[in-house]
Amino acid sequence: MEELVERWFSEGDDVRIREQDWEGRVGVFRQPPSRIPTDKWTDAPLLGNGDVGVAIGGEAHEQTFYIGKNDFWVQPHLGETDEQRMERLLQDKGRRTGARIITVGQATLTIPELAGAKYRQEQHILNAEVRGSFRSGQAEARLCSWVSAEANALVTELACVRGRLNVRIRLHAGEKSTDEVFNYDNGADDERIWFRYAANSANVPGTRRVAVVTRVAGANVRYIWRFQNVEAELVVEEGQRAVIVTAVVSNRDAADYFAEAIKLSDAYAAAGAEGLARLKQAHRQWWRSFWEASQIEIGDPVLEKFYYASYYIIGCCTRAGKVPPGLFGSWITTDRPAWTGSYTMNYNYEAPFWGLYSGNRAELAASYCEPLLDFLPLGRRFAREKLNCRGVYMPVELGPDGMICSMFYHGQKSNASFAAVNLLMHIYHTYDMDYARKVYPYLIEVANFWEDYLVFEDGRYVIYDDDIHERSNDRKNPILSLGFVRMIMTALLDLSEELGVDDERRPKWRHILDHLSEYPLMERGGKTVFRLTEEGMAWNERSNSLAVQHVFPAGMIGLGSCPELLAIARNTVHEMQRWSDFNAFPTYYAAAARVGYDPNVILERLRSECERKSLPNLSIHHGGGGIEDASAVPVCLHEMLLQSHEHTLRLFPVWPANRPARFRKLRAVGAFHVSSEWEEGRVRFVLVVSEKGRPLRMENPWPGRNALLYRGGGKPERLAGERLETATGIGERLLFVPEE
Repeated sequence: MEELVERWFSEGDDVRIREQDWEGRVGVFRQPPSRIPTDKWTDAPLLGNGDVGVAIGGEAHEQTFYIGKNDFWVQPHLGETDEQRMERLLQDKGRRTGARIITVGQATLTIPELAGAKYRQEQHILNAEVRGSFRSGQAEARLCSWVSAEANALVTELACVRGRLNVRIRLHAGEKSTDEVFNYDNGADDERIWFRYAANSANVPGTRRVAVVTRVAGANVRYIWRFQNVEAELVVEEGQRAVIVTAVVSNRDAADYFAEAIKLSDAYAAAGAEGLARLKQAHRQWWRSFWEASQIEIGDPVLEKFYYASYYIIGCCTRAGKVPPGLFGSWITTDRPAWTGSYTMNYNYEAPFWGLYSGNRAELAASYCEPLLDFLPLGRRFAREKLNCRGVYMPVELGPDGMICSMFYHGQKSNASFAAVNLLMHIYHTYDMDYARKVYPYLIEVANFWEDYLVFEDGRYVIYDDDIHERSNDRKNPILSLGFVRMIMTALLDLSEELGVDDERRPKWRHILDHLSEYPLMERGGKTVFRLTEEGMAWNERSNSLAVQHVFPAGMIGLGSCPELLAIARNTVHEMQRWSDFNAFPTYYAAAARVGYDPNVILERLRSECERKSLPNLSIHHGGGGIEDASAVPVCLHEMLLQSHEHTLRLFPVWPANRPARFRKLRAVGAFHVSSEWEEGRVRFVLVVSEKGRPLRMENPWPGRNALLYRGGGKPERLAGERLETATGIGERLLFVPEE
């Protein structure tokens, strides 16, 4: 036993990258993608570094690298005074404002010798590279493209395997389909081609501007200005290799963004073979560290493939310190993306981040809060002017930097509360109190809204005129908002104590919690289930998982809830049957796991969705937007392997007894890293690393038996009972094993 304890202490939370595990986690393209350019979600190979995104379209002989950037937004309010803007927004009855994200442009690689070539691209998520192999009667070429994880540089390594390649590289600003592009200029000199492009009129202060600069290394190049487009021409002989570097820098990245783009492209192009190898290795190392943050092994190659692919999608399009991604991530290929490509606040904006918290990658979600904080001044004004109350009132479509993409509310009062979900997930999984202080003003405004908007009558608080579904004309008590009110009041009671503020407000919050209307119920299929509203829509036969979003992501019902409520939640999951649904994927599966629905059914259905709804780029797409589905597989599997949302660790709470599984370094509420294994229907061990030294509470993984707790050297502590509780120190490692 001592030997096992020593091994688990030394190796239990290590995440090892084994190359052989990743051989099947590759997106394979045997023909060019068909959904590019598109105003919605693309099926093309994807690259990105959390700011710049590149989607690759076109046939072998003319491949186009569509460039998107998270901060490249049209801002219609530029040039208006604050009062002019407010007057326009308050008078708007729902029209879109014109605020939207737009494409940066393209770099097109034309090689006539590859016309009719056999097409094969592979998207390797381990190293975040797309590798192409093209063979025609005249020539054979191989490409490897990557967007550096550490700089806004797209690198394409082109090798001529056979024949001779006459290569032309064309840079184009804006949409590919037109030369009627405004607010740009371009040029060529002896060393590079480039364009500068402005999202708004170039002379309006605050306009977002971007520079794209391409330089080629390893071959003789001629750079040409052709008015609408600029081009580079080169020849790559058999056995030779050229490297094409395209830098993408905005005036948000650097004041002298054009000079910075030139500097970046020069640095990569002049690095030489050894220098480029070092840059590529640094890029790969960032992604290795990303994968080493946590790990699961469940013996199902399909689910594991899409689990890690889901993290690839979100890892490519979000970073701390950068503008967060909208509906379609960084992969914007048109100037008119659907739904403005916005932050759609009634679940799409929130959903992609959910897997980052329990997956121990919360730092990538650090910028999620910025659009909410930027919106606060407008949100307060909207609440006051439109509803005559305090707090924050949020329309459905936002953008960065306080932008409003539309004044659609769809009758919903819950959007600001929905946005708070991620703030609370971040706080409770990390216990980063600096972050908590930063976002506390937003959380308080959400509470202010409900304090004023709730109506106290007949001894209970009631919500009126709040649609649970878009424009459903609901009269009373939507279940989603009831869940969110409980969520925000519970959290503020806790956080106000943690932060030492607002003690005088706690009695009001407790009173709301003690007297808030119960969740509405109804009978369906001979069972009691949750009803969507007390007065209004009873059940949704079409789409979405609104009847269980108070379970997940709001977190108001779980395995520790009273048995009657838990049974109703399971009945509701069973009656809904939203296993394949336009908008339900990110929430329905996690909710089913959280309340203990049949794990075999969950896994079977989840695998089916991965197989049926996936695209060659390994994204899962149901049609309700873009990147929101990237959280569904991770959060569902995490809820099956480890639950902690009730401040109690539960190991393998919804997992088939006969299926081995293991996980490393999942992050639990309380700022704990947890690693464990399930074998032959039992938990082998639990290793916990306490990041912040908070008290630990865990449901006994060995019911009816004692547990031994090792804290390092010395004799173990014996813990007994259904719940194991212990104090922890900052950075302390704790190993729990059954008493044998």
